Amino acid sequence: MNASSSRQAPGWRARLVRETDLPALIELTAQADPQVHTLPRQPAQIEAAVEHSIDCSARAVDVPGDESYLLVLEDPEGVLRGVAAIRATAGSAGTFFAYRNDVVHHASRDLRISNNVHVLNLCSDLTAHTQLLSFFVARERVPAAAAELLSRARLMLVAAGRERFASDFFVSLAGWTDADHTSPFWDALGRKFFGMDYLDVERKVSGARNRTLIVELMPHYPVYVPLLPDTARAVLGQMHPEAAVPFDILSAEGFEADRYVDIFDGGPILEAHGSKLRTLGAARSCVVEAAELPADAPGVLVSTEAPLAGFRCCRSPGLLKLDDGLLLAPPATLAALGLNSGQRVVVSPA
Repeated sequence: MNASSSRQAPGWRARLVRETDLPALIELTAQADPQVHTLPRQPAQIEAAVEHSIDCSARAVDVPGDESYLLVLEDPEGVLRGVAAIRATAGSAGTFFAYRNDVVHHASRDLRISNNVHVLNLCSDLTAHTQLLSFFVARERVPAAAAELLSRARLMLVAAGRERFASDFFVSLAGWTDADHTSPFWDALGRKFFGMDYLDVERKVSGARNRTLIVELMPHYPVYVPLLPDTARAVLGQMHPEAAVPFDILSAEGFEADRYVDIFDGGPILEAHGSKLRTLGAARSCVVEAAELPADAPGVLVSTEAPLAGFRCCRSPGLLKLDDGLLLAPPATLAALGLNSGQRVVVSPA
């Protein structure tokens, strides 16, 4: 391989999980902070997630349902360094619950007093939206560009199988917790109804926000935020430091945090319509051809298109010729994706 080809060879790659990844996944997830509550931790849970992803990617899907897809991030040596997931519809087995930030207006004509009061309402607005979740990378070994690749690969998967996903998307980020893993928001609110520590209840529900027990135990009436302790109000909508990397990536993608927070830790929930997302809005299907490109060729995100079960995604130099429906990419890129010239890919600007 000449020097130019070496510079153009993709290093990191995201792909759908395989059965053979299970031991490495178990080792990888053991490194994650407990606050990444949507990430399965027990070997049996991880194995079930892997099996479900493999089954879902092999299905013929016309309308999104209970499908979940697990992606892994490989370094240039093929070692797993990250994991992320995307769920076709949140609450597919019931209802996805969140707190919605609302304002209640109180006024007294006699006293000439008018107040707008911040309240939290338990809601199911995000049910049936596509959910991005379970993002984790071994930060000390994963450069920022590779972490971004893993996150955006989920949206490239959407572009490769648009009928499998909803039009609206959201992601719930881990909320603020203290050094001893206690949550001020949970202690002020959820603990009163569950009688359990924050991490204990997260282990019990395994990150789910659609369990019957939430309806049974959480308060159904508006929660008046001014009545919460200062410690809880201070962390409402604030994320855990571990969520900083995904927050930056998702914000650049087009996600916004405003209306919703998590019902357990008060962490921010980011949402967006698919048309507002950078990767998805710019994604195009085209034919790929192998070509030696100049050193200053622009970067693109490129993935396989079909069949979905073989999904792979990488960052690569590429020349996109929209009028011809053609992408020129280095031979090393096609090799990394397991493709030959003349096959279809999905491409989005990097």
